Amino acid sequence: MHRAQTVIDPPLRQITRLRAEMGIAAAQLTAGLFPEQPMLGIEYGIVERVCLPDWVREGRVAGPEAPVRTISVRTMAASLGSASESTRRHVNRLRDRGAFAASALGISLAATSEGEALARHYYLGVHDLFVRLIEDMAGTCDIEFEIAGTPAFGAAEIIERAIDTLLLPIDTFRLAGKSRLAFLLWGTLSVIAVRDITYDPVLSRRYASAIPPDDLRKGLSLRRLASALSIPYATVWRQIQALKEAGLVTRLDNDRWTVLTDNLLNDSARDMSRPPSTLLLHKVRELAQLGFDPARAAEYYRLGRPPLADLGPIEPATL
Repeated sequence: MHRAQTVIDPPLRQITRLRAEMGIAAAQLTAGLFPEQPMLGIEYGIVERVCLPDWVREGRVAGPEAPVRTISVRTMAASLGSASESTRRHVNRLRDRGAFAASALGISLAATSEGEALARHYYLGVHDLFVRLIEDMAGTCDIEFEIAGTPAFGAAEIIERAIDTLLLPIDTFRLAGKSRLAFLLWGTLSVIAVRDITYDPVLSRRYASAIPPDDLRKGLSLRRLASALSIPYATVWRQIQALKEAGLVTRLDNDRWTVLTDNLLNDSARDMSRPPSTLLLHKVRELAQLGFDPARAAEYYRLGRPPLADLGPIEPATL
């Protein structure tokens, strides 16, 4: 049976909030895999995406006998808009950690016991994060999907779209002029500010396409922010000061911080958030056409519904 409805104005603000929750949870996932180098998740995600057909087959995650799919450092740097040498340093750190293997063909996931354990943790982790996102879309967004009658999807199809959503995608991924770390901190504070709205069935619909007012936003201390992301406090403090000077964040009482609503309302913020959220909606529609029913998303977890990213006590903002 098919269900179809033309959605003229999808609730992109709510979709963006759910997508941001997935992004912060994925950052915590990779920080747990590489605690000494928590900012290497993007390079790792790119290679995981490239090598996906080698590693996920018939619903199982297992290393291939020999890598078939690789990516060059130059190509990776170009997709990130980064200098080749900076990307090479990040790749070398992941190779030293046992996550990557390098050959004359390029970079691939390391088909060792350590590399396989890392890959399995990442693949299954992003799989369930994406399923959680779709389950939450079904619960908080009034969107109908045309669903194929016969399921024709598996873990690989879900993981592929999960990583594409995280990388936005890799061939056009940019950080809008901000450093990778600054972007992560700003995004985390954005998630914290509206988490109560994101998961409230009434408020999420009330602000489905609008920015919530200041009196509903929440804040978080820099020490808790640093701890949640496994980043040294001094580094977080420096980055936050730069974000403050740029007018992107503000300090509240008790050394708590939040994002500025005025900034979220400007054209650049809308332009930055709209394409990846539109892409996400497209990816969910693709899965629905393969038989993935968002209303039954809870049936598709591999390890179980992941908890929300642990960001510690979050208190109301007082501007």
